[in-house]
Amino acid sequence: LPIRHGTDIDAASLKKTAKFLGFKVKTHHDLERKEIQDKMWKYAKKDHSDHDCFACAILTHGGRDDMLYAADDKMELSHFTEPFQADKCKSLAGKPKLFFVQVTSRICFYFRRNVPNHLLHTNILADQLNKNILVGQVSADTLDASNQSPEVRLPVQADFLISLATTAEHYAWRNEYGSIFIQTLCSVLNKYGHTLDLHKLLTRVNGMVAYNFESWSKSENMNHKKKIPTFTSRLTRDLYF
Repeated sequence: LPIRHGTDIDAASLKKTAKFLGFKVKTHHDLERKEIQDKMWKYAKKDHSDHDCFACAILTHGGRDDMLYAADDKMELSHFTEPFQADKCKSLAGKPKLFFVQVTSRICFYFRRNVPNHLLHTNILADQLNKNILVGQVSADTLDASNQSPEVRLPVQADFLISLATTAEHYAWRNEYGSIFIQTLCSVLNKYGHTLDLHKLLTRVNGMVAYNFESWSKSENMNHKKKIPTFTSRLTRDLYF
């Protein structure tokens, strides 16, 4: 696979932002498929009793239908998320599992602002359908991720949030200065990460990318194009860092 120019800048920005938000950070570069799967299962099998949240950022090449590329083979996003389901990683049951995915095609874009800053504003097998796990009961009030008491059943797929650089069938932009999505995400988290919940933070990221940027290319059919990130949330509580 070709070199992903700018990905080192994205990785450095993510690491700095994650530490600012209180995460312990580990980075891995250019792993093969088996190495990635082994790492994910290794992290899932750790005791996370003293941890409130798990987050994973994926920077790689990709294709359609959630296809990701390891150094040697294709992968699916489910290969990253499945080890952390509540029935497999019980010490993270009832706690947020966050995945941020910057997947780009082999086309490298330049981009530019086009609006002033003041506009900021899995397939499941049949035997999995009824799986659930006991976690603490919660009320409708906003709760801290670690605030749990009497037992209640929760789906094993609960408490995941998947944040993607762009919508299906669209390009995710990146060049040697990094990607729009990751750089905007880090900017918003650095500024508002301790004051807004994650859904509001990601909505601001969507607005900034959608309004403030467009592609610049010598190819007419790639020029003046817009994009917007997307996120899918199965969080069961408001999440504040």
